[in-house]
Amino acid sequence: MTEEKCPQLVDYFVVAGLAPGGSAPLDEEGQQRGGRVVEPVIDLAVIARGLGEEVPEGFTCIEKTQGGHPAGLSAGLINNPHMYLCYRRGHDKPPILDLGVLYEGKEVVKQGWNVIETTPYSRSASLSSGGPATHRTFLTYRRAPESQALHTLGVTDISLLLPSKGEVAPHTFCRVEKNLNTGIWGPALYLCYKRAVAKANALVYEAGLISRYPEADVESFPLPESVPMFCLPMGVTVESWPLNTKYQLPVFSTFVLTSACGDKISVACF
Repeated sequence: MTEEKCPQLVDYFVVAGLAPGGSAPLDEEGQQRGGRVVEPVIDLAVIARGLGEEVPEGFTCIEKTQGGHPAGLSAGLINNPHMYLCYRRGHDKPPILDLGVLYEGKEVVKQGWNVIETTPYSRSASLSSGGPATHRTFLTYRRAPESQALHTLGVTDISLLLPSKGEVAPHTFCRVEKNLNTGIWGPALYLCYKRAVAKANALVYEAGLISRYPEADVESFPLPESVPMFCLPMGVTVESWPLNTKYQLPVFSTFVLTSACGDKISVACF
């Protein structure tokens, strides 16, 4: 009596990931290069250089506009304290999600937003005089909650624009449509920023084959060597997460491989 075979659901089970024998390091784009992942912006500060304030440790000062002109925030003040915007990158805080400008007295602070009211030296961080006929101007920002600090859209680049000099926001940058210079002197100045996925502090490696079943190839359909690469096209990441980060559920996906003979091979990943 001939033995009947059970219907076959799949040809192979494969576990792809960081291969035991070691894998080649990749950059954030999945290429074998030495590129460095851009860290998100996590802190902002306004300093008054004209009053002797220095750039805080670990911060970068935006000294020039997009077109290379001086990026002072207080050019419209009579007694110009030469105020500048500084930022810090890192992973020790949730990333900043958005930037804004507040005209005090004309609008209220939105829920979840923070106002930069003072410099690191406890002086006022207002970009305007705040006299009887004017309103004080402050920079504002919104930060990601602790539970959403990983793999969320965060600020990665900040720039300042002088439209009177022909400067425009770079491609993919968001411009805050509020003039920073509300004084009677000086040109209009605008803030713009770029957002990208705020990735975790991570190392990226080329995906490899950890295990498979069956271990031997099926004669009619050998397992393609490229399966691990297609399962994890961006590579394998080893990430550093904060202690209170919520575990993220696996993502299910599918794709189709085309063999050298033109056969279509359906693959499901999770």
